[in-house]
Amino acid sequence: MLSYKFSRTLIAVFVLLFFSAATVVWFYIGGAQSSYVISPEEFQFRYVDDTPMGGDTQGRVYTSESGDVVLECVLGSAYRWSFCEVAISLSPSVTRGIDLGNYHSMIIESAYKAPEPDERLRVYLRNFNEAYSTKEDPVSMKFNGIEYNPTEEVSEIVLPLNSFQVLSWWISDFDVPLEHAGPDMSNISLIEIATGSAPILGKHELIIKSVRFEGMMVTEASLFRSLTFIWLFTATILLAVKYVQSRRVYDLERRRANRLKAINTALKHQSETLSIMATTDALTGLRNRMDIYRELEKALASTNGQNCTALCLDIDHFKKINDTYGHDMGDRLLISTAEVLRESVSSSDVIVRWGGEEFVIFCPNRNLAQASFLAEKIRFAFETMDWPHQADLTCSVGVSSMREGSIAAMIADADDALYRAKQNGRNRVEVFAESFIAAV
Repeated sequence: MLSYKFSRTLIAVFVLLFFSAATVVWFYIGGAQSSYVISPEEFQFRYVDDTPMGGDTQGRVYTSESGDVVLECVLGSAYRWSFCEVAISLSPSVTRGIDLGNYHSMIIESAYKAPEPDERLRVYLRNFNEAYSTKEDPVSMKFNGIEYNPTEEVSEIVLPLNSFQVLSWWISDFDVPLEHAGPDMSNISLIEIATGSAPILGKHELIIKSVRFEGMMVTEASLFRSLTFIWLFTATILLAVKYVQSRRVYDLERRRANRLKAINTALKHQSETLSIMATTDALTGLRNRMDIYRELEKALASTNGQNCTALCLDIDHFKKINDTYGHDMGDRLLISTAEVLRESVSSSDVIVRWGGEEFVIFCPNRNLAQASFLAEKIRFAFETMDWPHQADLTCSVGVSSMREGSIAAMIADADDALYRAKQNGRNRVEVFAESFIAAV
């Protein structure tokens, strides 16, 4: 039983190792990558320019037949810092945006035509935070901004999110404290793509084919932190299980020690009367338990006790058979049992009628596996035997091996295993748990 539970522990460890390795491989081959696409079907794209500030810029934003978002405008000179832009609302309310904390890049696939080449575009990711923003003042939303050079032909531009900076004028105008002066991508509700900070007056055209954010569903640090937590949690559970198992083994050993003490006391009394008692059971013709230890000690001395094992066998529900068919039939069944045992064992095995319907078979030359096979052979023979009372008859068998150089201890172990066989439903073979460990 201990060996089985130890195997379950190993299986749990190997499963966890496999899971951890598979998770790490999955992460590094890109399994954790995530993409967030901003499309005109899902989000509102609208036009904004400098006319509220007194400018005379004119333009529009529309969706072309191919599904591209197009910004067209003619920048006028009425406002000193003339501009036009595409504003993309990511949520109905500015207070509830999206968290871009796990994304590393903004990718814009676009083409830009201006009156002169090398004109730049600005991108603002507007973040709402109650520490510095209000719904009544849209300008209070943080300007996480970057300016870049687009191309006249359609191409993808990758903007690393860690390159975005907060506009200094916004920090100054709103007197933002130092702890909120850095970029914040935790609640982005508005994206703005605008003409550059020093644009050339005239016609500007921006064609946006796609906008998306690339990132990771889980970061490397959080992945390994989670794996560490899983390992620590599993180790805690295994240690708790091992502690409970150890307490059970301790209780089992204590009960076994008490039984061993009782057996040793009985052996002492039996040895005092050994000289006056017969060595053969009158009913079955088998050896009885009174003179068996001397012969066993001789057999063990010749083999060094290396493979000595014992089987403790008990006929199931024998009292019920006596009550139903009478004691004469019970005696006939005991005689037939002795015949089954003689036909099953080899010449080196010693069969003993231990008392009542209980028999013990000592196997000086069998290891634990061979003794277990013999026990199953006897159990099967019981099931297929034609018994005198013309009914089925089964037996339960406990198997143990020499662990402490003590015959009495080996008998106690086999008796423990027999007790477990009866508790687990009878007609079965059980091996004493510690015998597995000794065998390994």
